[in-house]
Amino acid sequence: MWFSIIVISVLLVYIGLIANFILGWNRIKPFKASGTSNAEALLSCIIPFRNEEHHLKQLITNLNRQQNANYEVVLVDDNSTDGSYALVEQLISSLDHFKLLKNNLGEGKKLALKQGVTVANGEYIVFSDADCMHPPSWLSTIGSFLNSKNTDLLIGPVKYHSPSNFFEWFQAVDFLSLITSGAGAAGLNRAIMCNGANLIVKKALWLQAQDSLNESYASGDDIFLLQYCKDQGKQIEFLKSSAAIVQTFCEKTLKGFLRQRVRWASKSKAYTDKFTICVAWIVFISNMVMLTIPLWFFYNISMASVVAVFAMFKILIDYILLKKGAAFVQDRINFFSYISIAIIYPFYIVASVLMAVKGPRIWKGRKI
Repeated sequence: MWFSIIVISVLLVYIGLIANFILGWNRIKPFKASGTSNAEALLSCIIPFRNEEHHLKQLITNLNRQQNANYEVVLVDDNSTDGSYALVEQLISSLDHFKLLKNNLGEGKKLALKQGVTVANGEYIVFSDADCMHPPSWLSTIGSFLNSKNTDLLIGPVKYHSPSNFFEWFQAVDFLSLITSGAGAAGLNRAIMCNGANLIVKKALWLQAQDSLNESYASGDDIFLLQYCKDQGKQIEFLKSSAAIVQTFCEKTLKGFLRQRVRWASKSKAYTDKFTICVAWIVFISNMVMLTIPLWFFYNISMASVVAVFAMFKILIDYILLKKGAAFVQDRINFFSYISIAIIYPFYIVASVLMAVKGPRIWKGRKI
């Protein structure tokens, strides 16, 4: 009896958490840029790259096509072993607002970012990744938002580009859940996550945060910065504008996908924000509970029916939040199709956490 009460309580807490994220999402007003941003503060776009030869031409073309924006681009080669550096050098040879650097501070994304920020001239730093697609309105929308609000850290929207099969669709829905719940938390003034593919911060604030960025972790430049800003009481907002959505790509293999998610989960050991830690535990434990539901029908059929009802409420409220995120990024999600993901999801969450504890983790050909 007591165990069933605990199980139902866990699901109720999770449902309440997601309901609050929906409330937070609804509180964020959609933003539409107006006019030109040429008179606004200079934006310094910093993008590190390592062995991204196949993405660089599209990246530079998209960045060079930014409309009505006052910006510079700093590209930092993080010890590439392919022809990436030479290709960038060739592609930007006639582009005065582009700079190319080598990461002379060592190895890793965080040091590459530091190398880029060192030479940046802008009041605001705009971080992104080399394997992303940027709409022509991206920087002008950011500039317009920053011109209208005194924001310290701005979380930009990110989505996966054109999933073409169930495996990629699963990734896209999983990623959408992270982006939408993170935005919802920001709408409650309790931000818990962001993504380095689209993240904007005041340069002076980023420099102040250096001791808090956990350089012992190769990744996490985004979440540790967020936690520092939150701890310092800085203004953190989510940019709810479809004109500023950055697109990135799904992992092509299961191995690559699991490595990516394990890398993300492994950083949780260094989280300092209590609310973020609490959310992580609620998500993990609630998914553990979901895995036990079939066993209830062997243990107590009448109680199993009650637990199953609460589990369906969990799935439903997840879907409601995802539906709002999907509408924003101009994607579609069908409830009956989502059920298949909801069945797999608890196995994936629990496996990712256990793999993160075990390690090792690989990123960009390096052990981290």
